[in-house]
Amino acid sequence: MKPLEIVMFNMSSFSEWQKGVVNRNFHIFHGLAQRPEVKRIIAVDFLPFTFRRALRNFWENFIIPLNKLSKGKIVYRDLTTKCVKISGFGTAEIYIFSTIDSFFSHQRVVNKLNKILEKINRVTEQPSNPAGGDARQGRRATRIVWSYFPMFIEYFGRITADLTVFDAVDNWIEHPSYVRYKNLLENNYKIIAQKSDIIFTVAESLVDFFKSLGREKDTYWVANGVEPEHFAETPPLPKNDPILGIPRPIVGYIGTIQNRIDINLLEYLAQKNPNKSFVLIGPLWPVFLRKLRRPAIEIKKLKKYKNIYLLGRRPYASTPAYIKTFDVAIIPHKLDKFIKYTYSLKVLEYLACGVPIVTTPPSGVERFSHLIHIAQDYQDFSHKIDLALTNDTIELKRKRIEQVKEEDWRLKIEEITKVVSAKLNTSKL
Repeated sequence: MKPLEIVMFNMSSFSEWQKGVVNRNFHIFHGLAQRPEVKRIIAVDFLPFTFRRALRNFWENFIIPLNKLSKGKIVYRDLTTKCVKISGFGTAEIYIFSTIDSFFSHQRVVNKLNKILEKINRVTEQPSNPAGGDARQGRRATRIVWSYFPMFIEYFGRITADLTVFDAVDNWIEHPSYVRYKNLLENNYKIIAQKSDIIFTVAESLVDFFKSLGREKDTYWVANGVEPEHFAETPPLPKNDPILGIPRPIVGYIGTIQNRIDINLLEYLAQKNPNKSFVLIGPLWPVFLRKLRRPAIEIKKLKKYKNIYLLGRRPYASTPAYIKTFDVAIIPHKLDKFIKYTYSLKVLEYLACGVPIVTTPPSGVERFSHLIHIAQDYQDFSHKIDLALTNDTIELKRKRIEQVKEEDWRLKIEEITKVVSAKLNTSKL
C-alpha cells in the first residue's frame, strides 16, 4: 500500500485538545498518527460558522497561540488562515490548518486548503529517479479526506481524494446547540450518505439513521474506546486541590457541562442526599451558557446547594486521579432524541478506573449492565447510588477494569484501518 495522507476535518480545534478537551476525534487522530502507513495528517481545525466562534478561533490561533503551535514551522499564513507543521504526535507529519474563512465562504477554505496541499506535496514528494524525470506521481501518497464535521461538505469533488471517510459522532440534527441549523444539517447528512466512500458511526442507531437516508453499504458501527493504561495510572493531585477537602462519600461526574446534563436530576439528588457530596468536574459548554443567560440560571440553581461542587475543567492527564476520588461515578444525562445517537466515553473511563457507576439509560453500553447501575427515573437513580455505595466489592472493581480492556482504542483504530485498507484495495486508484 502507498503511504497515506489524511486531510481531517475536525469537530474540535487543536488548541482545545491542547487544553484538555479529549473526544473520539482526538483519539482517532492520535491513533492514526502512530500508524506506520500514515505519512501525514493535515488536521483542519473546527471551521467557525458564527461570528462568536470565528472571533474565538482568531484569538486562540492568531493572537495567543499555544506553545506547541507557536514552536511549529509556519507553512502558510495570511490575515485569516494559518497552517503550521508540528512534531511530537507519532511518526506521521502533522499539519494544523486554522482559518476563519468558513464564516465568510466555504469555497475560500477549499481554495486555500488546496493551495497548501499542493505546496506540502511539492516540497515533500521529491523525485527519486537519478536518471531524471518526474517520479512524484508514482510516489504520491494516497489521499483520504476524513471528516467529523457535518456542517462542512464542500470537500466533495473539490479536494482531490482517493477515498472519503465520514465518522459520525452523534446526530447533530438532534443536538440542542444546533437547532437553528437543522435544515442545513439534514441536507448535509443526505449528501454525506450519498457521496462518502466509508461511513463510521459512534452508535449503532446511527447506522439505521444513514439507512433511512438510503445508505446501505460501507457503513460501520465502531464504538468508542478507552486507554486502559492511562486510567490504570493515578497521578498525584495538587496538595491544595479542592476535591481533597470535600466530605465523603463523593458522587462525581467528569465531562463537559452542557445541555445533555439533567440539571433537575442533579437538584433532586442533592435534595434527597444531603449527606453526600456531588462533584462536577468539567468546563461549561459556551452555547449552554449563552442559551441560559443572566448568567447561567440553571447553573445558579446548583450553586445554592452546599453539597454540590463545581470544580471546572481539569486536564485529561489528571482524569484518572479525579475519577478515583469518586465513591460513585454518575452520568446524569437527559433522556431525549439526541442521547439515542450517542455512545458514552464516560462509562468506559469510569469502568477503566474500577469505580461503581450509576447512569440514566445509556446508548450502546447496555452490554455492561452487569457492571453498572442503570436508573429508570429520579427516585431509582438516588436508590441506585445507595446500592452502588453499599454493594461494591474488590472483585467487582477487578471485573470492571478487566472488561474495559476489550475496548482499547488501539483495537478500535485497528478495526477502522482494516476497513479503510480493504476499501482502498478494492478501489481503482
